[in-house]
Amino acid sequence: MGVENLINETIHTWTEQRPDLDFTSMSLSLKLNSIVRAVSDEISRQLEDTGINLGEFDVLATLRRHGRGAQLTPKEIAASTFVTPSGLTSRLARLEKMGLISRHADPSDGRGALIKITQAGKRVADRGIEIVLATEDRYMNELSTQMKKGLDQSMTRLIRTLDVQQKPSDR
Repeated sequence: MGVENLINETIHTWTEQRPDLDFTSMSLSLKLNSIVRAVSDEISRQLEDTGINLGEFDVLATLRRHGRGAQLTPKEIAASTFVTPSGLTSRLARLEKMGLISRHADPSDGRGALIKITQAGKRVADRGIEIVLATEDRYMNELSTQMKKGLDQSMTRLIRTLDVQQKPSDR
């Protein structure tokens, strides 16, 4: 059974069982989750050729997009990649072992470190972003420019709702 059929069957059977409820939001959420999962899985498979996984790419991409000579703390990287600092530790260790990042003592924090992307890491990040964009474009190019604009506006509105609902301590 394909994804579309599975979602339609799920919504249909729920509607039969609970006709008093509106399953429109559930349908949209299932579709969004399915798309995100499929695209992420495809990107992950393609990133294997670069020797890194999607989480490691997120770290390299964060460092790369901050520009030449950028040095970030693990806390800054964690915030940009939606990972806890403790969850970041193994990623940093693996990337350092592969020679894709370097760690240096943080002069403003004797116990802290600054992370910098290496030339090899830059090449991997550049290849990774090409993979990400090509994969996302393949999916998104199914939509017209107008449809993309409408979808972008809708998702931006939903993201703003999420931001408002988050507690200050969650950020």
